Amino acid sequence: MIRPCLVLLCLVATAAVAEDWRPYANARFGYAVDLPADFAVTREADNGDGMALASKDGKAELRVFGANRMEDDFPAEIKSRVAMDKQDGWTISYDKPSTSWASYSGSRKDRILYVRAIALCHDAVGYVTLEYPKAQLKQYDPVVAHLVKTLSAPPRCG
Repeated sequence: MIRPCLVLLCLVATAAVAEDWRPYANARFGYAVDLPADFAVTREADNGDGMALASKDGKAELRVFGANRMEDDFPAEIKSRVAMDKQDGWTISYDKPSTSWASYSGSRKDRILYVRAIALCHDAVGYVTLEYPKAQLKQYDPVVAHLVKTLSAPPRCG
C-alpha cells in the first residue's frame, strides 16, 4: 500500500528538481539542453547560434552554441577544438571522443573547463562549455552531468 505522504513527498521532490532547470532549444541549429535556472543570460549571439550565462555569484560561465564544422568530419572538428583550448593555456586531462559526441575537460590556473559537443544536422556541432573555479568542483559535478544528459540533437534533419 502506498502511503499518501510518500506520494506527496515524491511529487514535491520532482517539482523541486524541475524548478532547478529550464529547457532551451536553439532554433538555428536545432540542439536542445536544460539550463540551470539560477544562471542568468549575459549575452546572446546576434546570429542566433547560442548564448552565454553566468552563475549567481558570477564565478561560473556557461556557454551553449552551435557552429558549422570547419573540419572534414566530427572527430577532426573536436581534435581542432581541443588543440585551440590547449593553445589558450588549458591542460586537457580528460578527452573522450566518439563519432557523434565528445567530452573533454581540463584546467588552467584555478579554473576548470568542461566541454560537451554533439554532431548536428548539416555538418554542424552543438556545444556546451562550463568554466568554473576548481574550488567548486563538487558543486558543479552534478551540473555537468545534467548538461551532458540533456544536450541533444534534433530527432530528424530537415
